[in-house]
Amino acid sequence: MNFSYDSATHDRLEQTAYTRSAVRNLCVAIIGGGALGSEVARLLGLLGLGSVLLIDHDVVEATNLTHSPYLRSANAIGRSKVEVLAEALSQHFPDTRWSKLSCEIADAGFEHLRNCALLFSCTDNALARVETCYAAHRLGLPMMDSGLKGRAFWSGRVTWFPGGPAACYLCQLGEARRAELLSLSLAASLSCSAPLPDEHGLPSTPTMASVVAGLQVDLGLRMLLNTTADTAEARVWEISLPLPETTWRSFTIPRSSDCPWHSHDSSLRFASLPTDTAIDESLAQLGKSAETAPPVLELDWPICVQARCSTCRHLWRPMLRLATLRRRANCPACGGSRLHSVETISTVATGDPFAHFTPAELCLSPCHLFTLRYTLSP
Repeated sequence: MNFSYDSATHDRLEQTAYTRSAVRNLCVAIIGGGALGSEVARLLGLLGLGSVLLIDHDVVEATNLTHSPYLRSANAIGRSKVEVLAEALSQHFPDTRWSKLSCEIADAGFEHLRNCALLFSCTDNALARVETCYAAHRLGLPMMDSGLKGRAFWSGRVTWFPGGPAACYLCQLGEARRAELLSLSLAASLSCSAPLPDEHGLPSTPTMASVVAGLQVDLGLRMLLNTTADTAEARVWEISLPLPETTWRSFTIPRSSDCPWHSHDSSLRFASLPTDTAIDESLAQLGKSAETAPPVLELDWPICVQARCSTCRHLWRPMLRLATLRRRANCPACGGSRLHSVETISTVATGDPFAHFTPAELCLSPCHLFTLRYTLSP
């Protein structure tokens, strides 16, 4: 049955913060299309939200079929999660505009995100959370994070990160863990893997995902739409449902004094770059327009420009984000996955070896807002 937003079906919502005028023009992004992300999407569709961008690089697997009815369509296995979700959600909630990006959040061009009012982080690993937090930080957007935990996913947590001077996801991490993630080391899975048996009984992944997603949507939109003094702090809500008793607690996260993302740098600017023009040409033109020296392109994530296979010793230019090389790349010669990064770049300046490459040749995201560092006048 199609779900249409009209006064008869949504009359009671007009008495809440989720009035039609408040939600029909909202645009949000959901990062992660698994049990949590698909449930968040369903709830946003029920509220009649204006536009939702779905971001996930995974394909549907058999284990996903018990986690969401929207992933159970015919021939879904092997297809992109966001494609399957967008098709199903569009049929059920035609008043919401569903768009999709089949990639990781770090590969999503910021132009796709800049008009979002809120990012819902529904991923299952810490590295993806850091990448989502980075996008939110660069674009000045609030982020509502969620996750399942516990031996049988009987516990969940949602966190409001308002952006600006408030604490971010990195602030709650220890120095060693922060350094590990910022160096793009692999992160341990936090959810969506098979849990161990629990002698006390468990509410199952779909059940807990529904509970946590409900909290994430309600609290996220409430914080977004009802701007009050307490929305300026990063806040956590945790719920635990093991037998024989349940627990609920809420607390704030203080900003870390040594978090690298909270230092203001007035020399940084955002700009779009033509994908088919050499980077040094674009930088020279930007410097000329600003009457300064050509700026330096600061890459959001390091790119591996030369790698070697530890199995067959093949040397090649992958032109991939370092995290992608470490997690999913294979040697083009032997297919092995034991790869070693020989050379990476994190900046491109006029005169650098890769400055004559175009953004497309470096496999940088299209529709992106690139970070440029200008030399400030004394």
